[in-house]
Amino acid sequence: MKKSQIVTLRVPFELKIRLECEARQQGVSINNLANYLLTTQLSQLEALSVIESRISKKSIPQLKTKISAILAAVPKKKTVENWDIIT
Repeated sequence: MKKSQIVTLRVPFELKIRLECEARQQGVSINNLANYLLTTQLSQLEALSVIESRISKKSIPQLKTKISAILAAVPKKKTVENWDIIT
């Protein structure tokens, strides 16, 4: 297991209070909550970067063709469930 690194992070007072409250509600330490939030947010940013990079290499017609193929593969349902009808 890799050793942890200590990072001093300056945050606005209100954010610190919010982190403390949420950590208390979740039953975890501020450190654990901050690590979780940073990890999930960074993972989302990395995923978006990969997607944007892949999309930038395609033309609009290529993307439309790909999307059409995906939508064509979605099974068609002839009836709409009662719970899904807007009244």
